[in-house]
Parts: sequence; structure tokens; C-alpha cells
Amino acid sequence: MYFCIMNKGLFILVIILLPAILFAQNKADTVPNHENRNGPELKKHDDLTGHAFVFMFNASAVFYTSTDPRINNFLNKYGYTAQQKIPVGLRIEMAGIPFGGKMIYSLNAGTIVSKQDISTADVLLGIYRRFFETKKLWILAGVALGEHFDRIVLTGNMPPSLDSLAKKYNTTLSLRRNGFITEPAIKIFWYPLISKKFQLGLYTGIYYDLDFNSRWRVGYDPHNDNSFKNLRRPTNVSTEEEFGWVFSSGISICF
Repeated sequence: MYFCIMNKGLFILVIILLPAILFAQNKADTVPNHENRNGPELKKHDDLTGHAFVFMFNASAVFYTSTDPRINNFLNKYGYTAQQKIPVGLRIEMAGIPFGGKMIYSLNAGTIVSKQDISTADVLLGIYRRFFETKKLWILAGVALGEHFDRIVLTGNMPPSLDSLAKKYNTTLSLRRNGFITEPAIKIFWYPLISKKFQLGLYTGIYYDLDFNSRWRVGYDPHNDNSFKNLRRPTNVSTEEEFGWVFSSGISICF
């Protein structure tokens, strides 16, 4: 089942990445000015545009519109805190803009901070293209790909089949799942503070998350160090793929 999910995800990836493949990385702009004895004159900038490599750091609050109703039913039934209707998360992103071009490559990680008994995390690699830009305003479009992780520690009530396993191994059990995630997005950046060495501004993002969740696995941490030992037993806990809109807003620094 997991490989089937991955195949669906890869098919979506190919469709989404096709425009990015067709538009190759542009190098820094030059002015088609008259040549002098030293060759063509390079365009002068009072911002970061002319730098060979620009580093970007983004931090944002993230608002999700999709949840897994099946795991929420399980959590409510056994006295745990289910996901909120609109879970709120935090996301950190590091990105690079090589050659002063239009392509942006990023690594981001996020987690949900709303009160719930599911620990969750996303780690994604992204590729975006600036298709509109002025001195202070950038609009990007692209896609990020990565993996989604969920964990539930069973410290309270649980189904009889899981309760018997907890007694057999004399330990606290946990449920875990992971899955492929793809995230097409549009991001808008506004930089009111600009100098030759840095830019500081705000940004907002509109994404569509496709989380292809795997089945829940039951196990425990034998040394309390997150070295999960999968018991390879059926959990009878249903899972569901999560598709939905995501919105973010935060600060951005370029240097």
C-alpha cells in the first residue's frame, strides 16, 4: 500500500514540476549597454539583486484546514485530545537564490503547536520561481516535497488488543505513521527595509497539502531515546490521507 501511495505522489510530482523544468535557471541580469574598453557594463544595484548567492530565512505561523477524522474519532473515544478544527503550527524555512536568478531552493521544517495528543512534523525540500518582482515585492510559485510524521503516546485508555501488548511488554506504547507529502504553493514577499547587505520584510503563503499517510504502527521506545521498536502487530486504528488548504504568515530576512 505504501508503494502505491508513493507512486501516486510521484505522478503528481512530475505534473507539478514540469513547468519548473521547462523554465531553466536564469543568471544575473546585465544591461545591454554600449561596450567600453573593459567590456559590457554590469547593472548596478542598491539591494541584494546583484549578489552571486542570496540566503533567505523565513519563520511563520501556519494554519491547516485538513485533519484526519478517523484518528480524531479514536482519540475522542479513548479520552485523548483530538486535533483542533484549524490546527496552528510553526514553520522555519531556509532558502538560497543562486546567481541572482529567479529560482529559489528551500528546506523547511514545521510542527503543529495547537493542543492535541498527536506530535506531528513535516520536513520538505522546495523549488520555486519568481514570476513577478519589483524592488520590494516578490511573488513565487512552486512545489515542496518531503515526509510527514505523526506520533501518539498511549498513556491513557486504549483498545483491548493494544492494552494486552502494553501489559505483555510492560511498557508505554505509541502509535506512529509517516508518509509522502507534496505541497504546491504561491508565496508573496514584501520587503519594506532594503539595503545592500540585507532585506527584512513580511510574507504570506497559500499552499495545498497532499499528505499520503501510511498505516499506523504500534511499538515502543526501548531506551527512551526515540529508537522506535515496531511490534509489527495490527493496530485496528484507521488512517486517512489528508488533503487541504494551508495558509501561512510570517517574517523574512535575506542577506
